[in-house]
Amino acid sequence: MENKPFIFGVATSGDNFTDREKETERLLLNFRHGVNTVLISPRRWGKTSLVQKACGLAQSDKLKVVYLDIFSCRNDKDFYTAFAAAILKQTSSKLDEWLENAKLFLSRISPKISIGTDPMTDFSISLEMNPKSHDVDDILQLPERIAQKKGCNIVVCIDEFQQIAEFKDSKTFQKRLRSVWQLQKSVSYCLFGSKKHLMNELFEKKSLPFYKFGDAIYLQKIGTTDWIDYIRRRFEVTGKQISKELAEKGG
Repeated sequence: MENKPFIFGVATSGDNFTDREKETERLLLNFRHGVNTVLISPRRWGKTSLVQKACGLAQSDKLKVVYLDIFSCRNDKDFYTAFAAAILKQTSSKLDEWLENAKLFLSRISPKISIGTDPMTDFSISLEMNPKSHDVDDILQLPERIAQKKGCNIVVCIDEFQQIAEFKDSKTFQKRLRSVWQLQKSVSYCLFGSKKHLMNELFEKKSLPFYKFGDAIYLQKIGTTDWIDYIRRRFEVTGKQISKELAEKGG
């Protein structure tokens, strides 16, 4: 039996995830209908947990979901590498298909794939490329080409998306992403991050490329009633009790 009622500091799932039914349903509808989504809220309000929950519910043979976190990306090359690796790995469970897709769709970039003892968990890719050349469009088109090949749709969820605002010549990079992504027919994007002011600027400033890119969801704080029910339920799961009054203080 669990002895701690709550999990802190990491994305949660299952019984540790509370409320957000309306937001989950809205994400699912967007994922299933190919609608781009922008999710904006302050830190630690459950964005990542919400998206991961929706990803798990949406995943099927006809709808593949890719998730990547670009917090550690410091430039456009880092982004392209992380993007390509996530797309290749998460759209197939077979090593042979990863290699085939890399060879088929990224041949102009000469990808180098390193595989450890367990190819399912130990997998990395390096790309010989000039981030300013047109060859990198092959990377941005990778999910669309894989979707067409597999006869499915793909949703690409990118966490900490505000990092691209820190890249050198960021506006040019943003233009490149949008110019390719907005024409894709079988792929949609869910973009979210933990720095609200940067996310607001990226998607609400008319002079920037991602203005009005998709359905904007502004996550609201979870209501007190939902928090009280959740807190008391989690205490019961661990064999403990808490009064409504104390739970209200905790919420």
